[in-house]
Amino acid sequence: MQQTSDLWKQLIRERNTEKEYAFEINNVWYGPETETQHSVDYSLFEKFGIGNTMSATLSLEVFADNIPRGAVIKRYVRLINGTRVSEWLPKGVFFVNRRTVEDGLWDIEAYDAMLKADITWTPRSGFTFPCTMEAAVRDIAQSMDVELDERNVYRPYTMRAYPEGEYMRRDALQDIAAAHGGNWYISDAGNLRLVPLLSFPAETNYLVTEHGDAILFGGVRILV
Repeated sequence: MQQTSDLWKQLIRERNTEKEYAFEINNVWYGPETETQHSVDYSLFEKFGIGNTMSATLSLEVFADNIPRGAVIKRYVRLINGTRVSEWLPKGVFFVNRRTVEDGLWDIEAYDAMLKADITWTPRSGFTFPCTMEAAVRDIAQSMDVELDERNVYRPYTMRAYPEGEYMRRDALQDIAAAHGGNWYISDAGNLRLVPLLSFPAETNYLVTEHGDAILFGGVRILV
């Protein structure tokens, strides 16, 4: 879970609070005034349950001088209510796949790092089997050029050698996720995150309003 300021926690619960987005594209900052529209679509799991790898696609229209091929896009969000403005929080890291421009307006399609999992897994030199699943994940993350989320927890399971050239990075990640009873996704900070299916905090079992306020019945919170 992202660390947020007290102001963020206050604003997210208040009515009339709005979100603003900004983008850092190849280290150039593009504030809310440069964006015309954007959306992020998340891939659906092939099946509900465990052993999945979720990817995200960013569609963005932004006024800019130049957007290089393969540019890295970091998405940020903040909250505004009247004169009160929160800090910027990271909200995804994407890599430009397609871009066109007309009159300075760039139309961009970009993917998060999970797309790099769709490549045959070729372990680095000196890597041996059998190996722990944690070691396999670290090798795959290194080959994908992504960091591992520090919250990941690994069980002491092992992996045997696989048929060379027939095992994708995504295949390995899915097998590891299934063994851990969870799923993979790319976090807001751009890190590879393993989330066990039953790891949601108890607080999320309570009904709340759209502003995060508890729904009470006779003064008692409603648990679902």
